[in-house]
Amino acid sequence: MQTIKLEPLRWQENPSRITVHANNSHLAVYYQVTSSKSPEALCCGRPVEELPRILPILGPGHHLTAALALDRLFQVNPPDLAQNMRTALLHAQYCSAHLRKFFFLMTSIQDPLVDFRTFGRRSRLQKTSIRLVEKIMCHAALSQEAEDILGGRHDHPLTAVAGGVSRYLKEGHYQRLTDICNALLPFARELSELTRTEFLADGGILSQWTDFEIPALAGLVLNDGGKAALTRPNGNGSQQYNAEQLGDIIALQQEEWTYMPFAYLKDQGWQGVGHTDSFFFVGPLARFNAGQAAATPLAEEERQRMMETVGKPPAYKLTAAFGALAVELIQAAETLQSLSCPEKLSGPALRSIPATKADSTWAALETPQGLTWHQYQVDEKGLVQAVTLIDAHVANNAFKNLMAGQLVGTALERKENPNAIKEKVAVAMLPF
Repeated sequence: MQTIKLEPLRWQENPSRITVHANNSHLAVYYQVTSSKSPEALCCGRPVEELPRILPILGPGHHLTAALALDRLFQVNPPDLAQNMRTALLHAQYCSAHLRKFFFLMTSIQDPLVDFRTFGRRSRLQKTSIRLVEKIMCHAALSQEAEDILGGRHDHPLTAVAGGVSRYLKEGHYQRLTDICNALLPFARELSELTRTEFLADGGILSQWTDFEIPALAGLVLNDGGKAALTRPNGNGSQQYNAEQLGDIIALQQEEWTYMPFAYLKDQGWQGVGHTDSFFFVGPLARFNAGQAAATPLAEEERQRMMETVGKPPAYKLTAAFGALAVELIQAAETLQSLSCPEKLSGPALRSIPATKADSTWAALETPQGLTWHQYQVDEKGLVQAVTLIDAHVANNAFKNLMAGQLVGTALERKENPNAIKEKVAVAMLPF
């Protein structure tokens, strides 16, 4: 038996690798997360009010999801100022996360630390790519600055608390946010047009992926009514559930060869990673495949144009995944711009003070990476007794295993070298 290990995989938020076991004609491919992060160990025994500051270690989107769960636990409605600040922070996270993915895509084909002494000798395409990488870096930095203003920190935000937010913005922040939004929205539109006309065009960055089809799994999203919608690959409608029921329809399976559990549909049962009926995926492409109109006018116009390029949903191509990122980037920049004014981000009250407490709570939120769902059980003192978390890393674990098997099997048939296979897998997993 021959064993091949492709590690580390670039751009994955969790340290991971691909392990391949080849035995004559049999090929077994495993996408393995190689570090442990246990939400139960982090949270159990701690005061529930601390979770919005503890859980961002798993990703910034967990901060806002935890705050929503606390609102429901303490039965409070945040004032308008707090709602607007949280929404603005969420969309700043969208801008930052999606721009990073485009930066990683661009730098997968060139050295980002180019020697500028030889810049003039490079081809027109190389110089155009380098200028675009610089602009993406600049606007990603602006997005992170917006996250710092609204959330206190961009990677580990701390502003949202039970019933609202913890602080007002400083006086100079209002104008700075306006300046940031006035730069982000035009660039988001420019980048989306480049995605359609240059990235997806013949000879473009994504041209080699035009015919590559990703695993056709059901997509799970929150729809406009706040319900969880499961869209099947055939596109014949969707099943809808109350978001509170996600804990009843989804189960987690832990396998010994990876630290990341697998999320699957309970009614289909656990059939192993090779069977697709019980699995689903989340994220920008799942939201695109749900077929809902974009929430803002410019993003909807771009969504219509993108469908002409990558096809109508449900689309199961890598090019559609990057197209969905571009559309969401415009939507996030538009929403952030509409909220970044003193009238929306100021008011008489920061939060509603809790007066009562339940013994359990839940929350669901569409974060940049995909649908995130929390459920907590607390005792009479407010200490956490049990935690269940489902996020994009857990929901897409089976999806990534299936994609890895598909890519590695084809690449080995073509006798590609391990470094080329590892790079191909990293690019394919980037939008997910």
